[in-house]
Amino acid sequence: MDKISFLVYLDYEEQFDLLTDEQLGQLMRAIIKYEKTQQVPELTGMTKMAFSFIKSQLDRDREKYKNKCEKNRENGAKGGRPKKEKQKETSKTEKTERFWKKRGVKSKTQKSRWRSRNRSRRRYRKRGRYK
Repeated sequence: MDKISFLVYLDYEEQFDLLTDEQLGQLMRAIIKYEKTQQVPELTGMTKMAFSFIKSQLDRDREKYKNKCEKNRENGAKGGRPKKEKQKETSKTEKTERFWKKRGVKSKTQKSRWRSRNRSRRRYRKRGRYK
């Protein structure tokens, strides 16, 4: 797949500031043409010098892009992440057992004490006596 974009770094501003607007336009057209065809356009003077600095970065970016595409192609051939197994539904008794286990309640007598204690707390809260 061909690239449809390329990077223009802020560091290029130093070279761009040395050029006139006409030269800068020629340089940008040359950069775009080079990225599309990989053929070095004919430039003169300052434009040629600025292009030579930028060309080396464009080549490095293109090589980096090719390496990344190749790596992604290899990873894609391996296949995706395995599908998750469906979790079995927990029964109501398992949920209640976990509830009691969290609270440290083990026997039936402890459960009834816990229920009655919390029942009375709820009553007091309604009346505003217990906080």
